Amino acid sequence: MKYFLSVLILVVASICALGQNPIVTPVQQPKVVQVSGVVLASDSLYPAQFVGIYRSRDYRGTFSDLSGYFTLPVLAGDTLHFRCIGLRESTFVIPAETKETALSLVQLMEPDTSTLPTVYILPYPAPHKLRQEILALDLPGDNFYAFRRGNSASLSDDLADFSDAAYDNATSTLDARYNNGFKSGGNLLSQAAWSQFMKTMKRKKR
Repeated sequence: MKYFLSVLILVVASICALGQNPIVTPVQQPKVVQVSGVVLASDSLYPAQFVGIYRSRDYRGTFSDLSGYFTLPVLAGDTLHFRCIGLRESTFVIPAETKETALSLVQLMEPDTSTLPTVYILPYPAPHKLRQEILALDLPGDNFYAFRRGNSASLSDDLADFSDAAYDNATSTLDARYNNGFKSGGNLLSQAAWSQFMKTMKRKKR
């Protein structure tokens, strides 16, 4: 009987000791993997430049360079997203059971072609039709068109004066001013003008 009680006491004491000092299993930290590679367009195998590569876990990442190369530290099990204008978004999942500390990757991205509706651009049959359409514009809150509504007659006369001769006269005037250079204020490249300027300065010093 005493032997049985002794064994029972030892068993209870062991259970209490295990309860007070539980076995702690260390938590395994995610493995860091350095991913390096290139991003290519699938249709031409040309390098895809300035592709945004980021981790879905924290939305941090990098961009591919002019040769499509990139490098990025990730954790095992992370998902990488590849995004670029003109290319379809693609993803790559880092294997969670990988034992490597560095991975090399060649990521292909398919072209993403957007088809826009057709736009037809047709000329007006005559210049006066264009003038009529400009005068018919009515944009609320626009000071210019508010002025036009009060001066439509004078504006029509001004638009009627827009002819080839008027443009020729304006072009001739601008050319003449350009060719004259700085003559109105003294030609900066003229040796005679600089000589006269130096003589004037000497006379003033005397």
